[in-house]
Amino acid sequence: MSRSAEELIDLLRQGHAMIEALSDEDYAAALETTTQSADSTWASPGAHTRHSLDFVSCLLAGIDARRIDYTSRKRRSEVETHREVGRQQIERTIGALERIRSLDGRTPIEVRPEPGQDWTRSSLSREMQFVSTHVIHHYALIRLTLALRGIEAPPEFGVSPSTLAYRAETRS
Repeated sequence: MSRSAEELIDLLRQGHAMIEALSDEDYAAALETTTQSADSTWASPGAHTRHSLDFVSCLLAGIDARRIDYTSRKRRSEVETHREVGRQQIERTIGALERIRSLDGRTPIEVRPEPGQDWTRSSLSREMQFVSTHVIHHYALIRLTLALRGIEAPPEFGVSPSTLAYRAETRS
């Protein structure tokens, strides 16, 4: 499982670097939209960071019991509103992932993805892959939010590894 863990650790390091480059205001600022819907804001980079870390935390919390419940997210608002708290949480999460690198990725796991849904069978590696793609998805949303604020993200931020590999291949 070391490869799956390494990929997720690398993603979290990207997030850490992004947070380091942002101001406190840019980290916590949601974007107002021009739609007339009840919720006319886009989540802040901090909210996407908090959400991503919630999924990793659920994964880590469920390993010993072999039951990952993605509905039991903590939703700690201070992670999304305080850049330093978000940065520290990423560091702690990376440390926890480093400690599980040697686990067998084929370990069977039961997963509950949403409230009211049945528990389903999976494996530890598959769940690491799922969480990684979920983090990439939220990084892409952060990237878009920042772009709309006039802030450029690094070229690999919020882009899947397969897309990065394809781009590198087609440039050669």
